[in-house]
Amino acid sequence: MPANKGIGTTIQIGATTIGTLTSIVTPEISADTIESTTLDTATGYKTFVQGIRDGGEVSMTGYFDPSDTGQTALKTALDAGTVDTYTITFPFGTNTWTFTATVTKYKTGEANLSDLLSFEITVKISGKPNLGSTASGGLTALTLSGTAGALSPTFNNAKLGYAWSFTTDGSITVTPTAASHTISIYVDGVFFQTVTSGATSNAIGTFTAASSKKIDIIVYEAGKAPKTYSVMAIRTS
Repeated sequence: MPANKGIGTTIQIGATTIGTLTSIVTPEISADTIESTTLDTATGYKTFVQGIRDGGEVSMTGYFDPSDTGQTALKTALDAGTVDTYTITFPFGTNTWTFTATVTKYKTGEANLSDLLSFEITVKISGKPNLGSTASGGLTALTLSGTAGALSPTFNNAKLGYAWSFTTDGSITVTPTAASHTISIYVDGVFFQTVTSGATSNAIGTFTAASSKKIDIIVYEAGKAPKTYSVMAIRTS
């Protein structure tokens, strides 16, 4: 199998790509051990069984850019203490790491005359990280609420970008269907809710006339690469 370059690897928090990175340290999974030695052990050596597994941490370094939406989302996640969906995508095939994590370190680097201003981020993985090599099946249906609402184009599993225009309502809901998938909803880049397949989300608001919000729906099956469906919801009047 040929070696692969790391250039082109990306990481997202929710559906927002974190920019100006120079390195990403991917998950290092480990496991505790529990001694299982008994008095009748014939070899005289200790024996062990596997204990609780740990998904480890993911760290990122790069150049500090306060205008980058991904870096801003990380600081917001740290302040809020949220557990968000992260996706590391390698620049070949559909190979990804997908996991949930919380931010544990956010550091802007030393300001001096010889180096660009840097930053460092560390996130702690919560639960099992999934290494995917094939794409998830994705959504089989997607509906939204809203007076006189219209989804464009018509929903299709293979189409990932949509617009939803509606009138008068101050809030809308989303109902995504994807059996055996984890489904996470982000609104304007901020984690909103995890829902089960076929369940209606909480109300997404507040919409005023001629306002809009970007809704990202991330769906993935364990051990597979996620799919992200994006809907630009627009209240026209």
